[in-house]
Amino acid sequence: MDLTDNALKVDGAKALAELLLCLSGPADDDDAARMKVLLLFLLLASSFIHSQISTDRPDQTEASTVLPKNILQIESGFSFDEKKIINNLFRFGLSKSVEIRLNTNYIFMDSPDGKNISSPQFGDIEIGAKIQIYKSIENLTTVAFLSHLSIPTASDYYTSDGYGTLNRILISHDLSKTLSLGYNLGYNKVYGSSGAFVYTLAIAKSIGYWGIYAELFGENSRKESPNSYDLGLTYLLKENIQFDISLAKGFNNKTDYFALGLSWNYNLTK
Repeated sequence: MDLTDNALKVDGAKALAELLLCLSGPADDDDAARMKVLLLFLLLASSFIHSQISTDRPDQTEASTVLPKNILQIESGFSFDEKKIINNLFRFGLSKSVEIRLNTNYIFMDSPDGKNISSPQFGDIEIGAKIQIYKSIENLTTVAFLSHLSIPTASDYYTSDGYGTLNRILISHDLSKTLSLGYNLGYNKVYGSSGAFVYTLAIAKSIGYWGIYAELFGENSRKESPNSYDLGLTYLLKENIQFDISLAKGFNNKTDYFALGLSWNYNLTK
C-alpha cells in the first residue's frame, strides 16, 4: 500500500468538500469571492502525477483523443444559468480510431409572461462521431475530427426548428507531463438559418488527483460574435470516475453559468 497516495486522496477529498461548501454558499454571496477560490486552485502545484480519464467536459474544448475500443463513457453535468440544464453525453469506443456519440439536454425553462411553457423537457438530440486523424508520441500532438448531427426532436421553445451540423477540428499539444494546450476550430450550421464559426482555446494542468483549466471560447456569425471565458477543475474520485466544477462569464454577452458534473467509464468486455 502506498501511504503517500492514500494521504493525498484524503487531503484532496477534504479540499473538495471545502470547495463545494464555499461555492454553494448563499445566492447573495459576491461572485468575485467564488472566482478567487477557483483562481487559488489554478495557482497550486504538485509533484504527484496520476493519470485521469479523458473527458469532453467541463470545458468547451473537446478532447483530441477517442475512447479505446469497447469503452462506454457517460459524462453528465448540471448547469445553472437563465435555464437549468442536465446534460448527458454518451460515448462509445467503436474501434481504435473511432468513437460514436449521443448528446442530450434536459432543460428547465421559466415561462415568459402570457405564455404557458411546459417544463422541463428534452431539447434536440445530437448523434455523432469522433475520428482520430493524427496521434504522435514523439511530438506529443494529437488531432481529431468531430461531427454531430442535431435532430429537431424537441417541442416548441426547446428546438432549433431544423436539422443542424456541428463540425470541429480538435488539436492538443502536451507541453509537459502535467501541462497541455488544446484548441478547437469549427463551424455550426442549423439549416434555414445562418451558420457560425466557433473557436476554443484551453490550457490545462494536472495536479495529483486534481486537474485545472482556463479557457477562452466564442463564435462568429452574421448576427453576433459572443466571446467568453471559463475556469474549472476536476477531481479523480477513482481511476474511472471524475468529478468536475466550472463557471463561465461573457466578455460581450450574458453568458454566466455555474456547473457541476460527473463522468465515468466502463470496459464492456470485462
